Amino acid sequence: MTVAGGDGTMLDSFDRLFSSVFGSTPGWDTFKPAVDVRAEEKEYLVEVDLPGISEDQIDVHVEDGLLVIASRKEERNLNKAEGDQDGSRYVLRERRVGEFYRSFSLPKDADPEKIHAAYRNGVLSVTLPKKPEAKPRQIKITRG
Repeated sequence: MTVAGGDGTMLDSFDRLFSSVFGSTPGWDTFKPAVDVRAEEKEYLVEVDLPGISEDQIDVHVEDGLLVIASRKEERNLNKAEGDQDGSRYVLRERRVGEFYRSFSLPKDADPEKIHAAYRNGVLSVTLPKKPEAKPRQIKITRG
């Protein structure tokens, strides 16, 4: 992904943050939900559109310097030729089912211990607070 604006250091950090890895399970389709990442003064905010997915189907964790977001949406199994037992069948089907897996490199200034997530109205919001900036301090030299 490309991020417009900012300085080189910030862009490099975002390029690492946006790097993604996709995996799939045989027999399952993968889908790529829309993701926005914002850098604010004290935090990064990752927002992922996941309509139709329940909170218990979403996995968010930090592993080896990566923020990992994954989900699996089960498909209602209808026999395409004969319909379901109740006689229903799909006439048109556009909603996505399957699984997704996204991983984002954590920026160096993100605090992995304070990351938290919320899910509301089909949007997952993951907040990555920034660590306080290290301030220089004078070290007193003692004798002996």
